[in-house]
Amino acid sequence: MKSLLAIIPLGAVDSVNVLALLAVIYVWVSSSGRAEYARTALAYVVGGIIGLTLTLLFSFTFIVAWVREALDAISGTLAGVIGLALAGVLLWLAVQTYRSPPMSLPVHRQVHPVLAFVLGIATWGIQSLTSAPFYAAIAVMAPLDGWHRLLNAVVFVIIALGPVLTLVGALALVSHDLGQRIVARVEEALPRASKTVSIVLAAAAVVGAGFAIAVIVS
Repeated sequence: MKSLLAIIPLGAVDSVNVLALLAVIYVWVSSSGRAEYARTALAYVVGGIIGLTLTLLFSFTFIVAWVREALDAISGTLAGVIGLALAGVLLWLAVQTYRSPPMSLPVHRQVHPVLAFVLGIATWGIQSLTSAPFYAAIAVMAPLDGWHRLLNAVVFVIIALGPVLTLVGALALVSHDLGQRIVARVEEALPRASKTVSIVLAAAAVVGAGFAIAVIVS
């Protein structure tokens, strides 16, 4: 019971999966109608469930041990150098995006259900492997026996999928024409929005570089 009380809020935080929500919107606006959207969205959701389940299984067997070994092996100076390198890459990407902002969204080609299935596996795998709440949930479930771990894992998956399933259902009720009009409006604002995001990313890169340098110096 105590583990479930810990798993529920962790699953709720992990459910804020920006990649998955954007992928669902992409599937919606790329579909020619509701019937096609229903098939493609179902394929995406199934892929997401499988991706999240496989990531959970993989994490229980390998990732927890790897993370512990990596944290023990990395010194403060090395961590600072890695952080400085990542900040440099982020700053370069921000500058390139500001200089050449995208002019349109890649939503004018229909998404095949097989591609949606693969996209579901990929987005949920990436989200899980880069999510602190996911690793916290793994740490909570790791000491449990088989059946209790399975129960907690099922609860975690259901909660984590909640917002995506809600969005899938909500978009099924919206007309496709409205989706196309929304895409047109977004594409009009895309260059300016992209430059704004680039400035934010550049600022984040500078702040991150400052923290990395402080770690190296100390």
